[in-house]
Amino acid sequence: MIPFTYGFVGWVTNWLALKMTFYPIQFIGIPPYLGWQGIIPRKAHKMASKSVDVITERLLNIKEVFLKVDPKKAEVVFLPALDSSIRYTIKEFSDSLDPKLWEIIPDIVKEEIYHKVRRESGITIRKVIKKLQADIDSLFDVKALVLKKLSGNNVGLVVELFQEVGAPEFRFIERSGFYFGFLLGLVQMVFMIFFPMAWTLPIQGVIVGYLTNYLALEMIFRPLLPKKFLGLWTYQGLFLKRQNEVSRLYAKLVSQKILTPKNILSELIFGKASKEIIEIIRKEVSSHVDTVTFLAKPALYATGKINEFDSAKERIAVAMADNAIENAFHLESYLGESLQIETMMGDRMSALPPKEFESILRSAFQEDEMLLILVGAALGALVGWFQMVFII
Repeated sequence: MIPFTYGFVGWVTNWLALKMTFYPIQFIGIPPYLGWQGIIPRKAHKMASKSVDVITERLLNIKEVFLKVDPKKAEVVFLPALDSSIRYTIKEFSDSLDPKLWEIIPDIVKEEIYHKVRRESGITIRKVIKKLQADIDSLFDVKALVLKKLSGNNVGLVVELFQEVGAPEFRFIERSGFYFGFLLGLVQMVFMIFFPMAWTLPIQGVIVGYLTNYLALEMIFRPLLPKKFLGLWTYQGLFLKRQNEVSRLYAKLVSQKILTPKNILSELIFGKASKEIIEIIRKEVSSHVDTVTFLAKPALYATGKINEFDSAKERIAVAMADNAIENAFHLESYLGESLQIETMMGDRMSALPPKEFESILRSAFQEDEMLLILVGAALGALVGWFQMVFII
């Protein structure tokens, strides 16, 4: 029964070690030392920082991404959302100069004014997008966005990311515990035949728990490149062997859960650069009001209403900027199509050198690899002690 017992020990220790790697998400027990939090959730901020570095330095050029947005297509998508606001602000602007003015203007002239303002609004949209593209590195903090989405209350997303990307490797760790344990059990069986000492069982459990975890981790990440063993078969670390598949999945998860169009727009609208973006829109709107009312300027000076005009123009510019921000999410679908974040990240990640690619998943274990192995050893010792006390 010893080979089967140690196969079970290997499977249990690997299974529990994996669970303790990911769970619980939040610390359970009496902080700071009496209790447990999953290794990955506990290191979530550090791992998120590493993910940010990989994404921003190796996989994604945010300026290059935003240059894929076509200002003319964005105008076609976004302008209809501003129609009601354009009509409202035209009337408000007219009423601020003379409450009776709008009522006496013929409908055909009102429509002409509306279409002219709409054309100018389209030009404004294109100009704002071009300015955003030119200054996107200072206006959009991609590092802050990724870090925010992977840490704090969002640590569960880090766990989800690692579990999905490394699912086959984690299943291998779990299953291999039985295989390695069974093989080691054959050795222990021979040992117990010649040296039947029950007190050695906890020690044997430590060895089995330690080695099964160690060997599983090594076989996932080593060797980095395909290597021939005994001249008979070629082997490469399981994770490295799946580089292209993992790259596509990782890029898909990041684009669908972190760098989504909605999250990007939210960061632009509500992030650190929101005031600058509103100011860009305000200036452009103010400029296009001057363009539309160019022929009316002499009359405004002659009637002494130029001050009212300047005041009204500022109010309209602010209102239109606010309205543009409120309606910005109409661009969400178009951004998803045009940014192509998933494609860019997937292509670049699949082309990474093996050593850099390995770090993406191994960062989940790197600092605590020995802790994970020792957890397996400790669990093996417990099972061995149980055998000694209750079975032998």
